[in-house]
Amino acid sequence: MVIDSKLRVWGFSVSVTLISLICAEILNVLLFPPELLRTTMTGTLVIVVVVTMPICLFVGSKMYENAKLGAQLQQLLNRDRLTDVATRDYFFSRMEAEPNAYGVSLMVDIDWFKAVNDRYGHLAGDAVIQAVAAALRKHTRAQDIVCRFGGEEFVVFLFDHTIRDGYDVAERLRLAIEEALISAEGHDISVTVSIGGSLKERVAAISTAIKEADEALYRAKSLGRNRTVFAGIASDRQTLAS
Repeated sequence: MVIDSKLRVWGFSVSVTLISLICAEILNVLLFPPELLRTTMTGTLVIVVVVTMPICLFVGSKMYENAKLGAQLQQLLNRDRLTDVATRDYFFSRMEAEPNAYGVSLMVDIDWFKAVNDRYGHLAGDAVIQAVAAALRKHTRAQDIVCRFGGEEFVVFLFDHTIRDGYDVAERLRLAIEEALISAEGHDISVTVSIGGSLKERVAAISTAIKEADEALYRAKSLGRNRTVFAGIASDRQTLAS
């Protein structure tokens, strides 16, 4: 039984107390003659309520505390503390649980991020990472996965998207970030992102799709950054936007 609220603590305590009381009264009926039942049943009621209820409340409270700690630990494992998007571990565990998932993998990297840190400081850099993560979440669906892959790099998995659909989403993400003005540490900061994309077929491993998206990201950066490139596509905007 999982006790994850104070209401369930009381529900657990009352339920156990009532069950204990019923069992005790049944024993009274079986063990004592009728003329003593009224006295014994009243005494049993008082004893069970006075003894059992506090013990159950104590045990239930401890179970509630353990449930909260477990939820907090799961949150730390699943959600990135800085951005509140999925962690890398959660991303891979989720994708391993859905091996036949079909869709588009996007690798998103903040351009010239080291220069942002050097010029504005690491707190401003953190604010930029948070803003980019928020934009990725805002412009994707609830069922898609946005993951902080490491440092200033993110992975987005778009379920049930074709390459064309994925490219449109990637461009929407890229433009939204490019047009945003991020206020941090007394500065208004603008950044761009480079995006590499790949299609994950149902029979393909997610690691293969990530590798292909990473290679496409490298191409996007080598072509001048602030652009979207997909694996297996000769050019980016001209090919997919046509």
